[in-house]
Amino acid sequence: MTAALRACLAVAALLALAGTAIACRRSNAGASAAKTASARSIDRLATSSAPTATANAHGTCATPHPHAPGNETASIESGGLQRSYILHVPPSYDGTRKTPLVLNLHGFGSNAQQQAVYAGLPAKGDRDGFITVSPDGTGDPRHWTYPGLGSVDDVAFVRELLDTLERDLCIDEGWVFTAGMSNGAAFSQVLACALPGRFAAVAAVAALVYQARCDTAPPVAVIGFHGTADPCVPFEGGQTACGQRLPVPAIEDSARNWAQHDGCSAEPARTQVSEHVRSIAYSECEDSTAVLLYVVDGGGHTWPGSIDVARLGATTQEINATDLIWQFFAAQAGSR
Repeated sequence: MTAALRACLAVAALLALAGTAIACRRSNAGASAAKTASARSIDRLATSSAPTATANAHGTCATPHPHAPGNETASIESGGLQRSYILHVPPSYDGTRKTPLVLNLHGFGSNAQQQAVYAGLPAKGDRDGFITVSPDGTGDPRHWTYPGLGSVDDVAFVRELLDTLERDLCIDEGWVFTAGMSNGAAFSQVLACALPGRFAAVAAVAALVYQARCDTAPPVAVIGFHGTADPCVPFEGGQTACGQRLPVPAIEDSARNWAQHDGCSAEPARTQVSEHVRSIAYSECEDSTAVLLYVVDGGGHTWPGSIDVARLGATTQEINATDLIWQFFAAQAGSR
């Protein structure tokens, strides 16, 4: 049994407690390699490969910050609450070389442990040399609270968490990113606007939602993934049907709004990436940003390339969101 399959079986047991059934299978190693965005032009969108973290000079920290590789469950106090998170440090981390950091946010009703396995970002960090932090939301079921919609200040928590990590670890502050699933995806976009300058790029899986509070924020690079048959966050817009019942715009409208916010070219490049996956890519954006949306025809409320979550619809194996997210992140930070 492979390590990935063992991890899947472990998270399956956790998800079963929440009433979610998943089917564990090996990921499709032969999945189509989709094109990704560069920061500067349509030509680079079509042809460039994103630099990996190890291929870029991140500099060194004046004071070493050693830390053992692997997982550590930790907590900080924020807003009178003890907030927990899972820190995953890659084997390549030596405490002296500045290292990228990816914030990994779970969906409504999930948790940090499930998200770490479902998104596969800690494992990706081991391969490509970045630190992953998967924090827990609050409440029952767990979720991320939007500003003005609850008493928990999750923006303050994330700001304090980043401050803690950047103090205690050797982090490249120009290579800090946030990614999320569903509720975590929407909240990642809130964070990019509420904490300007903290994130080099944002990834949103199954909830690309541009919000008016972003209007005064500086440009930020955004990559999104969404299925046309998503049963929770409707592709054509409307009201969410899972977790919090909130109005959402059409997904392609959100991509267009992000592109307008970033000052991108009006017309995107549209590419049929694979049989059921197409991309919509905006370039020529301000501050070398880009907006890239992958549309999965028939896809559900799921993370492309991950394990199946049957009740949330189809999971495509034609692309791997985790690989594409890191490629996009590295290209964005590497272009600055």
